[in-house]
Amino acid sequence: AIKQVPVVFGEADVLKVVLTMPGVKSVGEASTGLNVRGGSADQNLILFNDATIYNPAHFFGMFSSFNPEVVKDVELYKSSIPAKYGGRLSSVVEIASREGNKKKLSGSAGIGLLTSRINLEGPLAKDRSSFILAARGTYADWLLNLLPDKYKNSRAGFYDVNFNINHELNKKNTLFFTAYLSRDRFNLNSDTSYRYGNQNLSLKWKHIFNNRLYFLISGEYDHYQYKISSDKDQVNAYALGFDINQYYFKTHFNYYLSNKHTLEFGISSLYYKLHPGLYEPIGKESLVAKDEMQAEQALESAAYIS
Repeated sequence: AIKQVPVVFGEADVLKVVLTMPGVKSVGEASTGLNVRGGSADQNLILFNDATIYNPAHFFGMFSSFNPEVVKDVELYKSSIPAKYGGRLSSVVEIASREGNKKKLSGSAGIGLLTSRINLEGPLAKDRSSFILAARGTYADWLLNLLPDKYKNSRAGFYDVNFNINHELNKKNTLFFTAYLSRDRFNLNSDTSYRYGNQNLSLKWKHIFNNRLYFLISGEYDHYQYKISSDKDQVNAYALGFDINQYYFKTHFNYYLSNKHTLEFGISSLYYKLHPGLYEPIGKESLVAKDEMQAEQALESAAYIS
């Protein structure tokens, strides 16, 4: 389905496929934001291997942050959102990545008008563990140079990296490690530079008790940072930014009552630490006065059953 949807500059986009679903509309042209049944973009929970992605966009919204080479499946919940996800007003988009080839080493690469990507996967221990490493980057400045003169000095670039390892300890125990990193930087014909990025780490342990019951323990770290800076005028050179940090722990049980009924239950705890704003000088000549807002934190814990 992803390959059949029209693409921008030869780059398949996972979130563009989601837009084909009933009740889902785009925030606007050249944007990866979603409006689900009239809700705003921040009312959607977007998960990549259970990690929260706060900004799923690259290159002014033309591309999503998810490399199609590593995506295994995508699930969209517009109503009756499962209890294990906590909650959002509009929807939950869950994206899972592939685990890698356990049989042999393989890879692929692609070159597009704006981006290039490379993917490598293979076994660490044959039939027991595997890895997958994928990276993607852009060289889009040539396109911006074709714009009218008032945009001649514009620059834009991004990259993202995915790294997954899974290891089967035995028939009943499996470990999973996933890492995701993305960075964007751009400016539109000015000396002001805009940067943002996601950083996600996850470690999971799956234990199978029998053919009806298994549990999954996971610990995760999510980080999102946004920064604006300007250093053309050294006297007024500044940087302004904020960041969001999440530390997440969850124990999830899945019990198959019958071929028609499944019981899910567990506990979760999510710790937030936010730095709402930091305004600081760049360089020794800058006369900008440093101003930092006080950090904020919150703890959100839950028990659920469904």
